[in-house]
Amino acid sequence: MNIVILINDNFFSFTYLKDFLKQRKDDVKFIVFSSALIGKRGTFASIMWSFKNTGFRHTAYKLLVYGIFRTMGLICRLLPFLPNRYSFYLWAKQNNKDFVFADNINNEDVVRQIKSVNPDLMLALNMNQIIKKQILETPPKGCLNIHCGPLPRYAGISPYVWVLSHNEDHSAMTIQYVGEGLDEGDIIIQERVNVVKNDSAFALFYRCSIAASELLVKVVDDIEAGTVTSYKQDLSKKTYFSWPTKECIKQLHKNGYCLAKMMDFVNAIFKQEPRVK
Repeated sequence: MNIVILINDNFFSFTYLKDFLKQRKDDVKFIVFSSALIGKRGTFASIMWSFKNTGFRHTAYKLLVYGIFRTMGLICRLLPFLPNRYSFYLWAKQNNKDFVFADNINNEDVVRQIKSVNPDLMLALNMNQIIKKQILETPPKGCLNIHCGPLPRYAGISPYVWVLSHNEDHSAMTIQYVGEGLDEGDIIIQERVNVVKNDSAFALFYRCSIAASELLVKVVDDIEAGTVTSYKQDLSKKTYFSWPTKECIKQLHKNGYCLAKMMDFVNAIFKQEPRVK
């Protein structure tokens, strides 16, 4: 099966693919890495926008996560005997996969390259760009998205942060088809991921990502076999959240949670499972 992956490369999106790549490495025919930042802003402008709209703590958290795993990816490039658990880009380079970086995934040249490999299926992972109809209609078996929230509730951005801000007792890992409406596609599978005492947004997202990795292989196998089933969302129950606000982060801390702990990074770097209770 020919598979194209559209991805915003980071530690979590690469974790989604952990088990999938072990079994279907040869099926990956082309990769599109999103190079878009917030609202097509430059790096500094994106940081300033985040600081103004989401606050210091959330911006610092995002920069810390980016910096740590960017550094680990660079270390793996310099010391290739170390296992790469941090960068899909590095994996693509190591495995001689064709790829392109795109700040506009719907660009005619990008669309042409996607169509040239005759994809049967596409995976859109942590994408920060809207994928238009001309791409979505290319693979006959559809395009899959992984959303770390209990759809139809918590559609949108950073659902694991909003879940903790609203003091929910669980989030979810959802694998769905990508539709034209944001996070409105039919759901193939959804698995509850519990919130634990003194949880962090990082750890909750990590647990959701591990759950996704375990189930993505089965979903793709079922799609290839023609046995996959899905169901429509009850969109009357849809809630949507954009970037976490300063008040959101404040409430998250008030509820006894945090964005990240030092042990979260230790667990991620040294391949220890995140805390589940």
